[in-house]
Amino acid sequence: MQTLRPTIPEDVPRILKLIGEVFAEYGCVLDAENEDTYLLDPGPYFRERGGEFWVVEEVGQIIATVGVLLHEDAGELKCLYVNRAYRRQGWGHRLSEMVLDYARRAGKRCMILWTDTRFLDAHRLYQKMGFTQRGTRELHDSNNTVEYGFELDLSGAGQPGQTE
Repeated sequence: MQTLRPTIPEDVPRILKLIGEVFAEYGCVLDAENEDTYLLDPGPYFRERGGEFWVVEEVGQIIATVGVLLHEDAGELKCLYVNRAYRRQGWGHRLSEMVLDYARRAGKRCMILWTDTRFLDAHRLYQKMGFTQRGTRELHDSNNTVEYGFELDLSGAGQPGQTE
């Protein structure tokens, strides 16, 4: 049985394991101690910024994560990771839709996200959901990360999956 729920502190080692495994698929290494420190205590980090961080758990294993931060007029989708064995089962889409709904309920006008240029499956998901690519940025981190920015209008006008 798979359970979607907000993260708790005891999840952190399993969250780091999942994200580390995903990074390794792309020849990268997760360095939460120095570069992604918010992952060491994601619940409070996201909640203090008006958002939330969720996990999908199955038999004690974290199989997916997603987070959302709230900014002045935008939501920001963060940390969408799905264990390789659970991909193509709709988790990426469901978790993204949940984050979009969260931001809409908070009155945000758009959703933004940044994703590593190497995460091609994620780019296809975001484009299928109606996101538009908007620029790039270099993180100057240990993985030489370059990211694409994506944005989605949350008004619902003409967006895939939206009903009138």
